[in-house]
Formats: sequence, structure tokens, C-alpha cells
Amino acid sequence: MKYKVLQIGTSGSGKTWSNKKLGKKTAMINVENKPLPYKDNFGVHYTPTTYSDAYKNLIEAAKNPEIEIIVFDSFSAYMELVLKEARATRKGFDVWSFYNEEISKFHSILNRIDKTVFVSGHYEILNIEGAPEKRLKVYGKENEGMVERHYTIVMYGDKKWNEDKKKFDYFYTLAGEGLSAKCPPDIFGEDVNTIPNDNEFINTKLEEFLNN
Repeated sequence: MKYKVLQIGTSGSGKTWSNKKLGKKTAMINVENKPLPYKDNFGVHYTPTTYSDAYKNLIEAAKNPEIEIIVFDSFSAYMELVLKEARATRKGFDVWSFYNEEISKFHSILNRIDKTVFVSGHYEILNIEGAPEKRLKVYGKENEGMVERHYTIVMYGDKKWNEDKKKFDYFYTLAGEGLSAKCPPDIFGEDVNTIPNDNEFINTKLEEFLNN
């Protein structure tokens, strides 16, 4: 079974940019409905406007034999669309029952897809056992701090000035204090804590790990 990778970070941390080199073997599900910061070379590019369309796009991409990688950008936008639908069609406690059911449904189908899937999202800071920790931002209490359990790999996007302080270097962090990041150490190396902001590089490492 292929890995599902959750990539968390603020706006501008390079999450969308990291998909630039993935190319024709990739289906981009652009739930954010925003222009890409590079030329669109994806095999399929969906721009859903409802959560149900995004869900259908995920299934279509999973069934497409020409697609090897799926990018879902972003889960944060997907949750907003789910909540919008819930508030438009439900009342009271039923709003959150519907919302929680749809979030569970998304991950149920996600983890049955035998393709590499990159899912992006934004973070919030929660108090976990008395200490502040960054976790994927969600709505409502039932899934608060809990979504990461559906992913074997969780990484955080960040940036810093290069040595000349003329531009930013973008990267992903695989582990750190106050982060919900996690990754099997044998994929990138036991002593590796940061990796390039490049999902083609990440996918290559995942394939090498699975095939060796």
C-alpha cells in the first residue's frame, strides 16, 4: 500500500510549490481553486467547487490507470466546503454530526487508495497534555488534534533566508518539538530531520523504500 503524506504549513510555506515537478503522472485536485505558481503540467487538474465534487474527483483519480500520484490541495479548503454544506442543509447538533461523518468518510476512502497521495493543510496550536503543539487545523472538537492518526507521514513546510539573505529556502521538517510531524526513519535516513520542498524527490524516496 502506498503512503499518504500530510503536509502542513502556513500560507506561503511552499506546500503548493512542492508539487511543481510531479508532471503527467499526477492528478491535482485543486480544492483551493487558486492559480498555480508554475506551469500546469499535471495529467489531470480538477477544480471542484463543492466538497462532493472534490470527493468524486479523488475517486476518479484513484481509478485512473494513468495516474500514479494524487495531490489534494487542500484538506483545509475541503473541510470549509463540508462545513458550508452542513450549515446550509442541517441545524443544531446535526451540523457537526454531518461534518464529522464526512471527514471520517474522506479518510476511509483515502486509505483504500493504492497510490501516493499528498494532502496539504494549515495548522493550529493546541494544548496537548499540557504543552503547546502544532496540529492540523480542524473545525469542531471531535477531530481536534486527531486527523494525523490517518497518516503514516506528517511533515511541516517552512522557509528560511539563505546564506546571502536574498531569497528563501523552502523545506519540510520531519520531526520536532511542538510538532505533530512523524515519519518512518528508514525512508529518508535516521539522522535526517529536514528534506527539500520537492514532492518528486519525496515520491522517489517513498518508491525506493517500498521496492527495496
